[in-house]
Amino acid sequence: MITGTRHRRLANEARQLAVAFPRLELAADDSWLVIPDFRLPSGWTPPRTTVLVVPPLNYPEAGPDGFYLAARLSRIVNGRLVQPGHYFGKYKNPYAAAGYHWYCLEDQASCWDPHYDSLVTFVEAIRTYLGTPD
Repeated sequence: MITGTRHRRLANEARQLAVAFPRLELAADDSWLVIPDFRLPSGWTPPRTTVLVVPPLNYPEAGPDGFYLAARLSRIVNGRLVQPGHYFGKYKNPYAAAGYHWYCLEDQASCWDPHYDSLVTFVEAIRTYLGTPD
């Protein structure tokens, strides 16, 4: 059994997120959190995907620097389907074989405050990140 502050905090945050995402799954070893059927902002196709978040080992002192989305997503820009920016198939991606692409955030560490931020606020912010132009 895993113990400690990190585990308790991740388990608590996963319970909070499960209210909105009942199919959410937290790995037994706290290494990842999966949110199936995540609704994407308008302009993405398909409109729903799976989100994979990997909390850093020093979580909550540091927050995630990105997240993973199911592969084969596109954005509609000026009426055309395009490959999203910051969305990489192989870069920094040990989950590529599982069908995920890495969505990189720029300088996320400077915005993270463990006293105010959590996986709950991070997941809420994902929709904001995905809703902004590349």
